[in-house]
Amino acid sequence: MEIKAVAFDVGQTLIRYSAPLNWQALYQPAIKQVMQACNLEYNKEADDNAQKILTKYNTRVNFRDYEVSSDTIFTEIFQSWGMILDMHTAKQAFYSYFQNDAACFDDTEYVLQSLKNRGIKIGVLTDVAYGMDNEFALQDLSQILKYMDVCLTSNDVGYRKPNRKGFLLLKEQLGVPSNQIIFVGDEEKDIIGANDAGFVSVLINRTNEARNWGQDYTIHELSTLLDICKKI
Repeated sequence: MEIKAVAFDVGQTLIRYSAPLNWQALYQPAIKQVMQACNLEYNKEADDNAQKILTKYNTRVNFRDYEVSSDTIFTEIFQSWGMILDMHTAKQAFYSYFQNDAACFDDTEYVLQSLKNRGIKIGVLTDVAYGMDNEFALQDLSQILKYMDVCLTSNDVGYRKPNRKGFLLLKEQLGVPSNQIIFVGDEEKDIIGANDAGFVSVLINRTNEARNWGQDYTIHELSTLLDICKKI
């Protein structure tokens, strides 16, 4: 079997973030940044209301496999504040709080360039946080978008991993059979979804913790992926 495409999750797979997967502990400073951007005085009651709404849509707290738009979330927050604000300004302030130190891992671009040189198609399937619009979500990929043949977010799909619909849409757009696609991710939902869609599943585990979620392969740095592509 020849591998013809490799697809990736984004956060902690291609891109490094210092923020935890669950943003709940960081709601307050992010909300304060929104208020400041919208020229509002800090208000604890408004902060509490926003935190309750964000928690409701926090998939690390309340699992769902369908996507909810950022417009829905921020409209609900504004309604709880009893005011209409510039939504784009508010979104940019909120999301940028968590994105300000996003950076590619040291071997990300080398691996993508190497795959491209071999004629292997490259894709991305990533879930966004709190309906983050592609305008903001794809900023973190600006350095490496040139390598991507297909780039899908949960906004594009309407569903979140491990729902197989995103993986099947990825396969369709790559134009490659499932068993000739490797999917690389760092979470259980990546492995479950990839396996369910018939992809070759690869877990990138940069920790010392044992993680067995049924993946076909485990790697500890992206560069090892190049050897796997040769072996299969």
